[in-house]
Amino acid sequence: MRLHQLSLTAFGPFPGTVQVDLDEVGRDGLFLLWGPTGAGKTTLLDAVVFALYGRVPGARGEEKRLRSDHADAGTRTEVSCELTLGAERLRVVRRPEQQRPKKRGEGWATEQAKLVVSRLTDGGWEPVSTRIDEGSEHLRTRLGLDVHQFCQVVLLPQGDFARFLRAEPEHRADLLRTLFDVDRFARAEEWLAEERAAARERTAGHRAQLSTLLARVAQIADVDVPEDLAPELVGASTGGRVLPWVDEVAAAAGRRLTDAAARADAAAAEVAATDAELATARALQERHVRRDQATGELVGLEQREPVLTPLRAERDAGRRAEPLRDVLLAAGTAALAAERAAGALTAARAAWVPVSEGQEASATVARELRDRVAESRALLPEADRVVALERSIARLGRVTEELSRRCGSAEQALAALPARLAALEERVAEARSAAAELPGARAALEGAEQALAASRAAERLEDRLGALREDVQSRRDARSDARELWLDLRSRRLDGMAAELAAGLADGADCPVCGATEHPRPATAAGEPVTAADEDAARADADEAETALTAAAGRLEAAERELAALRARAGELPAAEQAERVAALTTVVRATTELAAGLGKAEELLRRSVAEREEAATRLTADREELGARRAEREALAVALAELRTRLDTARGTDRDLAARVARLSAAAGACEAVTAAETDELRARVQADAARRAAEERAAAAGFDDVLAASDALLEPGRLARLDRQLDEHDHRVAVLRAVLADPELADLGPRPDLAALEDRCAGTTRSREEAVAQLEQARRCTSSLADVVGRITDAELELAELRDWADQVTALADLTHGRGANTRKMRLQSFVLAARLEQVAEVASRRLLDMSGGRYTFLHSDAQGRHGARGGLGLDVFDEYTGARRPTKTLSGGESFMASLALALGLADVVTAETGGVRIDTLFVDEGFGTLDAQALDAVMTVLDELRRGGRTVGVISHLEELRTRIPTRLEVIAGRNGSRLAS
Repeated sequence: MRLHQLSLTAFGPFPGTVQVDLDEVGRDGLFLLWGPTGAGKTTLLDAVVFALYGRVPGARGEEKRLRSDHADAGTRTEVSCELTLGAERLRVVRRPEQQRPKKRGEGWATEQAKLVVSRLTDGGWEPVSTRIDEGSEHLRTRLGLDVHQFCQVVLLPQGDFARFLRAEPEHRADLLRTLFDVDRFARAEEWLAEERAAARERTAGHRAQLSTLLARVAQIADVDVPEDLAPELVGASTGGRVLPWVDEVAAAAGRRLTDAAARADAAAAEVAATDAELATARALQERHVRRDQATGELVGLEQREPVLTPLRAERDAGRRAEPLRDVLLAAGTAALAAERAAGALTAARAAWVPVSEGQEASATVARELRDRVAESRALLPEADRVVALERSIARLGRVTEELSRRCGSAEQALAALPARLAALEERVAEARSAAAELPGARAALEGAEQALAASRAAERLEDRLGALREDVQSRRDARSDARELWLDLRSRRLDGMAAELAAGLADGADCPVCGATEHPRPATAAGEPVTAADEDAARADADEAETALTAAAGRLEAAERELAALRARAGELPAAEQAERVAALTTVVRATTELAAGLGKAEELLRRSVAEREEAATRLTADREELGARRAEREALAVALAELRTRLDTARGTDRDLAARVARLSAAAGACEAVTAAETDELRARVQADAARRAAEERAAAAGFDDVLAASDALLEPGRLARLDRQLDEHDHRVAVLRAVLADPELADLGPRPDLAALEDRCAGTTRSREEAVAQLEQARRCTSSLADVVGRITDAELELAELRDWADQVTALADLTHGRGANTRKMRLQSFVLAARLEQVAEVASRRLLDMSGGRYTFLHSDAQGRHGARGGLGLDVFDEYTGARRPTKTLSGGESFMASLALALGLADVVTAETGGVRIDTLFVDEGFGTLDAQALDAVMTVLDELRRGGRTVGVISHLEELRTRIPTRLEVIAGRNGSRLAS
């Protein structure tokens, strides 16, 4: 980073505009910013920080008073800074939020903060960003330092480092935390603490679970838990008598199970003997019951015999009548058919009487009626012709009306055609004008759409820039981690270089360092050795991370350039106004296009309208001729219709019409024919009924019946004969079976009835005894089974608790170690250990400069000893005095020595922070105050170190009010203070 130009207006004590050409004042690499106290020297540095980060360092930034109290109300507070970051030259212009007079009326208006970042290209300054968040991110990614690191690395405030030099170790960590990222180590401490609490909680939970299982064992076995296995004592240590006590309880339950099984077997044997005796008695009782039941049932059956005698007679008659069923049914059917035929004849004669006109029904009368029907039906087409003539006359009436209407409409249309033709000619003229204007309107719309597309693309690209910036930041973090790992491995390899060389020594071979052939005490590695391959691999990873960061930054830069181009194409109008303009132009183009598109149609309509006029005139003449012809035809048809109606009226007689006459005569003929047919059917049915009756009488007499009615009465309903057979046969079979049962020898000679009640009571008693024994056995089995399951779970719980206890001990030890407790004898927290490592690097780098400034007398020594009253150590810092060979606290240094130590510490810390942030090159440095405490010799040594700092093109600015520095540093920038504010000397 190199500063080129600085301009500030109405900022701090400067009421006007102050411009500083740092390229000019720093051409020798060293310049003096000189002025009295309070003149505003540090304000110039505050302006640099404000331009880059939007805030002022230290306590001055807490008040947020950036605007000069001496400035005019119309002058805006603004800082402009030109600098080079990497290969990019940027110009940063920033304004804070400030009050200004209202342009209209009285009072004040708030003007919002503003940031403009531009990039220098071959074509001049090109805008990078005009948004505060976007521009700040662009600067931060290229600087690689946050505001605290920038203020410590670039500005080197000596007052802060003097306090840092004399501070207690616990207070020294505050500054180091602002410069070095130890958040991940703090998160590791928190994670270990959380894991420790979680492990303890899980262990307590499993102890409670084990205590619950022990209580379950006591409940199952109905015993008490020993006092040494109380819930608060279970699992508290690795030793215990949980499993022995559980095994003892399980063994006692096993013995109870054996005793219960023996008692259950004895009770079962007694029940078996009693059951056998009871079974014998029940068998004898059952034979008594069977004999009594058979005797009683046989008596009952014999008593029912008189009731069954009529049923037996009914079954005999039914069996004799069954073969006559067909002839009896045939005779009945024929008789019914004869009755139906007689009824039909009566009905037919009753229907013929109303239409007979006094005639007797016969075949001759029926034929005469059919002939009259045929004559009337022959005239029906003439009636249809009447209807056709009526329809033709009505159709011709409609045709003449339509022709009259068409002629009238055609006359009106011909009268309106001249006005219509004039309107069409005007429409054709408008369409031709729209076709001429359409190309210009489309060009304007295309330009507006391109601007709108560019504006929307810019908005989408702005959304994507956030992801690109996050990618750059993540890759920068990865680059920092990889570089830190490489530097750590390199440092560890350098520390273990002696061990690495010693590993290659052999007795009798020359030492590559001293040449000796004997190696009595070869060095050994203090920790895990780091090889050259490890270092090369870490360096390759760091280079790869650097390459990835460069690629990501390139993508971000390309996207930012694309955004600037899109904004240039989009113009000044907001996207909303552009969208409104596109919508308006689209409406105009759409309307013009519609008008122009209608040109061909309008011309065609005009041509068709002219042709339509000629066609309408021709059609009107033809319609008038057609109207005269149709009127003549209608009059001729009306005359023919009148003649036909006269002839038909004569033919229909008294009937309503010919159709009614045909229907009446047809009905009369049908009634006459029905009478003749019914007479024939009645005679045939009567003859058949007489024949069937005679056949039935002959069969009934042959079967032993007195007549047909007796045979019909003997017929049984379907299924009745089968039911009677089944009922009577079952009765006879049951009587035979019962007599056979009573004749069985097993029931002949029976002893006295047994006393079943006494035997059952005795059997119930033995059964209750057996059930009690079985219940006790089942209880003992459940107890044993439950104990076996719980014992297995207790064994698993014991093992799991032991594992959890071991894990909790390990996590607790590790958490205590990272928090400075337990085995951590130095009482250093993990983040303090990391800061101590960084402080050790700072002390090593700063010692080289302190040796030069102190004439080889002082070097820094890092101390990890505990602080006062047992405070945690790791951040101690002492100096080693080469003159006395003693180690001294930094508080014992004199004023000048403290200044040199603070300056050396600031420069060393700047170098380490630069390496920590990825090796960002700092080409402009400022050293603020502190030179007044040096004598001439010490000042010479300090100036020598400052001269060394400007090697390689670096520019160093010294801020001081010391008069002697004006003679030592020829290039100066002087600040002059006055009642109206400060200014720079010309």
